[in-house]
Amino acid sequence: MKETLAKYKEEIMPIIYTDANPKRMAYVVLDGPSGSAPVPKPDVTDNEAEYYAIAYGISQFIAAREGHGHELDSQQYAQEGNEIARVSTPASVTPRPIPPIEIRSDSEVVVKQLSRQYHIAADNLRKLAEGIWRQTQHIDVKFTWVPRNENLAGKMLK
Repeated sequence: MKETLAKYKEEIMPIIYTDANPKRMAYVVLDGPSGSAPVPKPDVTDNEAEYYAIAYGISQFIAAREGHGHELDSQQYAQEGNEIARVSTPASVTPRPIPPIEIRSDSEVVVKQLSRQYHIAADNLRKLAEGIWRQTQHIDVKFTWVPRNENLAGKMLK
């Protein structure tokens, strides 16, 4: 029974690919929307950009699911102090529950940090991770590392 449930969950789980460089971030929902936008802050590191891309992809997925449109302003993903802004997040007022989702990124460090396998020493990255954890507090989310050549969102940045 557990195997059947796990396989069913895997088959219906939306998969969101994310990628970024210090200038642009992108997301691709498998069999769904995709988009890219400028990273909302100048002079960010590769890891910071990856965090912004993950928050952006999750927010865009939720916005599209809720019928709020598809492309939101990338400035909604940053606040003073390098924190992720209050972005679309499912809560008790959400009309439709968000299914479990899988986030795929080619940044092994960011994936392991968000999966709580690695400690996050840098304050700026910890704040970004905390923003994503708040954003997904009502979602069953799995963070998965994928090789760069398999990251669909990375193809949008070339």
